[in-house]
Amino acid sequence: MTLGALLLTVLLLHGCASVVPPGTASGVQDQDAAGRDFSLLPAISRANKQGEKARDHQKDLWAAVATRFTLPVPDNARVDAEVARYSKHPDYLREVSKRAEPYLYMIVEKLEAANLPLELTLLPIVESAYLPEALSSSAAAGIWQFIPSTGTYYGLERDAFYDGRRDIEASTDAAVAYFSELRGMFDEDWPTIIAAYNGGQGTLLNAIRENERRGKPTDFWSLHQIRQETQDYPARLFALVTIFSNPEKYGFTSHAIANRPALAQVELDQSISLSKLAELTGMPHDKLYRLNPGFGRSITGGKNRQLLVPHEARGRFDVDTLDSAAAEAEEWGRYTFVKGDSFYRVAHRYGSSVDELLAINRRQSALARPGEMILVPTGRVDRAVASGNARTHTVQSGESLWSISRQHDIKLAELRRMNAFGDDPVLRPGDKVVVGVQENATAATARVASKYVVQSGDTLWELARRFSTTVDELTTLNRIGRNAALRPGQELVVASN
Repeated sequence: MTLGALLLTVLLLHGCASVVPPGTASGVQDQDAAGRDFSLLPAISRANKQGEKARDHQKDLWAAVATRFTLPVPDNARVDAEVARYSKHPDYLREVSKRAEPYLYMIVEKLEAANLPLELTLLPIVESAYLPEALSSSAAAGIWQFIPSTGTYYGLERDAFYDGRRDIEASTDAAVAYFSELRGMFDEDWPTIIAAYNGGQGTLLNAIRENERRGKPTDFWSLHQIRQETQDYPARLFALVTIFSNPEKYGFTSHAIANRPALAQVELDQSISLSKLAELTGMPHDKLYRLNPGFGRSITGGKNRQLLVPHEARGRFDVDTLDSAAAEAEEWGRYTFVKGDSFYRVAHRYGSSVDELLAINRRQSALARPGEMILVPTGRVDRAVASGNARTHTVQSGESLWSISRQHDIKLAELRRMNAFGDDPVLRPGDKVVVGVQENATAATARVASKYVVQSGDTLWELARRFSTTVDELTTLNRIGRNAALRPGQELVVASN
């Protein structure tokens, strides 16, 4: 291997892209606009069914994958039924094949490295339709749909900022590890392995033992002591194998994906603002999130993580840019809503705005549900205290920290933290207790009114509930009485951000 090829191996996230093997007779190389060679380390090194390792499907990775399917498709009614179901929706299949575009090359390469069947590239279609934000009723998340316990077992970390089950690369590594373990456990019996991925190995082992006890066959298709979803699961995958192997027969055309690396890796050693990073690099925030759905907030948190970025844009994510994005991250902490909380109150308390809290927490709705956790900018209160810009409460005779916390809708523990109090502080009349940040103490507290146009049938109580506020706040913001009649078309301020 040349020095240039070795450097590419080190610098590129997922090697090179062409299916041309080293030393191809044609001597022609794939190059990008910068002249980089993509023919040296093909993503798919295995031959197709005809034993060919030529330059097939350079611009269509799905087609290249399909020619290298090796698992025999079972000939049974369950597979036929799933083929019929999927083939009725060719537009849906094309859409999900398109969603795989940023990730497919990486997934193929990892399956190749583990010598796993390339049919598994279709499994995220069954699991999640290649939607990173997919969340099942059993709390399975990400394109590979790991439940929390299985994700933890395979090293997928979770915290307030990050969920490794949604991280495309980390979850793919976990899926590869899981399938590698299952193939040894079930001795290359792929229908059973695929079902075990869905239902758990214990479920399949118990079903096999039960059939053994009854003197019945133990192949997967003879197992019935498992839930219906797990029974259908291998049939769905094999149906997709059938359709992707014969697309013309089923009136289906997969989305063509270039057979070359799409992603590069950026190491993060500090918390950064993804919103700011997108702005600085000229990359749409939605696209940056799509590549990095493991980050559930708009800041990445303090742990060392990896960021996936478009291969061609890697140069924009330099040290200075990352440092600038880190300067916007601030210090954020967890806050759990309690009964009576609203985004408006919490934002006001922490020197933030409703819009900022929604953006940081990647939320569309300002509905505050008791027990739900969000991130809040804790450092602003501390800076306000240091600069004398804190909002304070003057202690009156007979008041306690508990009564003050109730009066200002602040958790007792948070009030202690704001004031560096111990468990049982002594309060005297005239003492000042910090309860938040002064209005306009920072630029982040600038308030901009959010308005709502009244619809027929609206009431103050219903609007307060919808916008996670109170009737008192609505009447104060709009300078109207509690019994004021609302008129369709009337504009109301529903949040002062």
